[in-house]
Amino acid sequence: MSTGPAGPDFSPPGFAGCYRHPERPTGIACQRCHRPICGECMQPASVGFQCPHCVGRGQGRATTRAPRTRFGAAMGTGGGSATKAVMVVLSVVYVLDLFTGRLLSGLLVLDNVSIAGGQLWRLVTAAFVPGSLLGLLMNLLVLWLAGRAIESELGGWRFAALYVIAGLGGGTLFFLLGPAYGYALASSAAVIGLLAANAIGKRRGGEDVRSDVGLLVLLVLYSVLVGFSTFGWLTLVGGIAVGALVGWVLAHAPRRNRGAAQLVGLLAVLALCLVGVAAKLVL
Repeated sequence: MSTGPAGPDFSPPGFAGCYRHPERPTGIACQRCHRPICGECMQPASVGFQCPHCVGRGQGRATTRAPRTRFGAAMGTGGGSATKAVMVVLSVVYVLDLFTGRLLSGLLVLDNVSIAGGQLWRLVTAAFVPGSLLGLLMNLLVLWLAGRAIESELGGWRFAALYVIAGLGGGTLFFLLGPAYGYALASSAAVIGLLAANAIGKRRGGEDVRSDVGLLVLLVLYSVLVGFSTFGWLTLVGGIAVGALVGWVLAHAPRRNRGAAQLVGLLAVLALCLVGVAAKLVL
């Protein structure tokens, strides 16, 4: 004998982390791009709720295509694995320095004399040296608050490339304009470059950039107060400039072959930094 209908299902809906705040589980999704959104990100719409990205861009066409980021790349909600990897590296370098008397950071930081002598890796590795405990905590805080959301928009490889290139930009400017015997870090330059790029992308999509600007100002004030006399602020200027440039490249890449165009743009910014370093070494 056949059984009757089982009745209504009262089991709770599936929950997922908000695409901008992965630590906040939610059962609400954007009506346009279908990404999970938390209470802070929910924007009332004529039907249901929409995410800030869709509201800012005013997307009016119904579509079943995969959601696109403000920089135009398809993505998933993700867990911020690249962000967490950067945080782990910064923490490990700091801990190892405690046991080696800063031997490791001495091999990685910006040292204009060593760079001029051929140790060019310092222009990149300086982005992974936190310096003091306060500097480490500041960078970890900003990465935790903003890094995962930025990575969810960009994707892992773009996030990692942006971090490295922004740090390289800060190191390049310090090498070009800093004192001949200058010594500096570039982790704050890399982090602040992320914020600058994200602000450019948000501005392009018509989103609120106040949170990014607030964190950016906080990092600038800290770095200027701590490293003004040693010209460490030059790394911040370079990080902001290169981060903003990369953000513009990612946001304005043409829709056709967007991924390839973004990659070419990133390589062009990287080449610009390397040309500046090469010119200084030759002269």
